[in-house]
Amino acid sequence: MTYETKITSKGTITIAAPIRKALGLKAGQVIRLELDKKNNRVLMDAGLTIEQFEKIRDEILSKYPDRPKGMSMKTIRDMAAKSWISEKK
Repeated sequence: MTYETKITSKGTITIAAPIRKALGLKAGQVIRLELDKKNNRVLMDAGLTIEQFEKIRDEILSKYPDRPKGMSMKTIRDMAAKSWISEKK
C-alpha cells in the first residue's frame, strides 16, 4: 500500500484509513517512529495492543499449566479505578 499525506504547520500527518485498519491503529494510540538514515526512510512501529499482548501471554502460559496466571488487564484497571476512587473520598 502506498499513500501520500501532507505535513501540517504543526508537524502532524494523517495516516490513511486502509493503513490504520491494516495495522489496527486506534485514536490516541502511541506509535514509535525511527529514522533509517541509510535509506532516508521513517519506520513506524505500532507495537502491540493490550488485547494482542494478553493473547500472546495466554498462549505462552498455556504451555505451563502448573504455573499460576497473572491478573488480566481488566482486573488491574478495575483495581486501580477502585483505589483511585477510595483515595478521593
